[in-house]
Amino acid sequence: MLEDYRKKRDFTKTAEPAPEQLKSEQAIYVVQKHNARRIHFDLRLEHNGVLKSWAVPKGLSDDPQDKRLAIRTEDHPVAYATFSGTIPEGEYGAGTVEIWDKGKFVNITVKGSKVQPLSEALEKGHFIIYLKGEKLDGSYAFTRIENDEWIIVKKREKPPRSAEIDVGGHHIKITHPEKELDKGIRKAELVEYYRNVAPLMLPHVKDRFLSMFRFPEGVRGEKFFQKNIPDYFPDWIESKCLEHESGVTCYAIVKDEAAIVYISNQVVVPHITVTRIDKPDLPDKMIFDLDPSRPDVSSLKSAALKLKGFLEALGFRSYIMTTGGKGYHVAVPVKRELDNRGVRNFALKIAQTLAKQDDTVTTDLRVEKREGRIFIDVNRISPMQTSVAPFAARSEPGLPVASPFPWDELPNIDPRSYSIRNHLKVDAWSDFFASAVSVLDVIEKLT
Repeated sequence: MLEDYRKKRDFTKTAEPAPEQLKSEQAIYVVQKHNARRIHFDLRLEHNGVLKSWAVPKGLSDDPQDKRLAIRTEDHPVAYATFSGTIPEGEYGAGTVEIWDKGKFVNITVKGSKVQPLSEALEKGHFIIYLKGEKLDGSYAFTRIENDEWIIVKKREKPPRSAEIDVGGHHIKITHPEKELDKGIRKAELVEYYRNVAPLMLPHVKDRFLSMFRFPEGVRGEKFFQKNIPDYFPDWIESKCLEHESGVTCYAIVKDEAAIVYISNQVVVPHITVTRIDKPDLPDKMIFDLDPSRPDVSSLKSAALKLKGFLEALGFRSYIMTTGGKGYHVAVPVKRELDNRGVRNFALKIAQTLAKQDDTVTTDLRVEKREGRIFIDVNRISPMQTSVAPFAARSEPGLPVASPFPWDELPNIDPRSYSIRNHLKVDAWSDFFASAVSVLDVIEKLT
């Protein structure tokens, strides 16, 4: 069964597991990111003591509209499911292998009224499995189109039928659940998205002043900011008033997952401040908004990496997220010691220094002076300014998501790569606030 696998490898030179190292029947799967001649993904399903394998150039998608080509390759030993490392030059598949996702799967192929055995379904060239992993979660259909070429498609999940859901003991009524926000996307699907990501989103929006960018009539309807909390919000959603030069604004404050879901029913893009309500003038993060003047994603990614390197040289830890718009946000956790103006001025100096070294970026506020360069905006660092919240769904076609993601995925991730239908199931910023650095200490080292 593993003859092809054995023939292609010299096990005195590669650390890949030899065929004898197998055994299991746990219906495990693994997706390995393989950086060989070009980056691709290998999907492997445990079945009958081996890993049935496909090379998937673009990886599996969470969008039912995407059809992903997959090439059937040789069976691998089950031990390969834990393999990561480097395959030496000159050996088959030379390059680096890392585990991108892993978990369990269930065969849900139905023929007639019974589940069709996977062996039979494989032979027939069509099967459906449910993947439950660290990143992937859903049903996928595999269809052979010719020889070893297959197509993999995510099955569309049925939208929630109930117009009322319970979150943390609060009953939340979804008003107009069937309202279409974009072609094929109804309001109930948006609310269900927020219900799913609320645990990931909560640490990033909790106890912050929340501005609501609303699009109740969908992505092509009227859009407007609503900063004051409406009178009809329930008592269990807290509010906090903030005085400023033009008056007083009373903001909604998120304290729990239920508040996130309730606010999503208002069809809102949540925007948040860089400060929390207990210390509204002391930011706990710096935000660098990379705003391109023209569609040049390659230069945008290059600028993000240069900014990352500069920040790391200063001793900071940086994090990146898509905006669901044109650019990326690079965020830096900082200790709450310096006021908004001090943190913003320091961030501006970083951006200005980078602009002197890199002629593809600018800090010029005037659009006409940018000359096609990428604008690094640090003006979100202010008690009166907000930025789109992590995991917020934008009011654009397809409902793209502002999604944190790992830096090493930057080559594969564009500003609109994620949407409410293919969002990440994990938080790449889970250690964000534990990585805070003192700006004052950095300034002292520089002087």
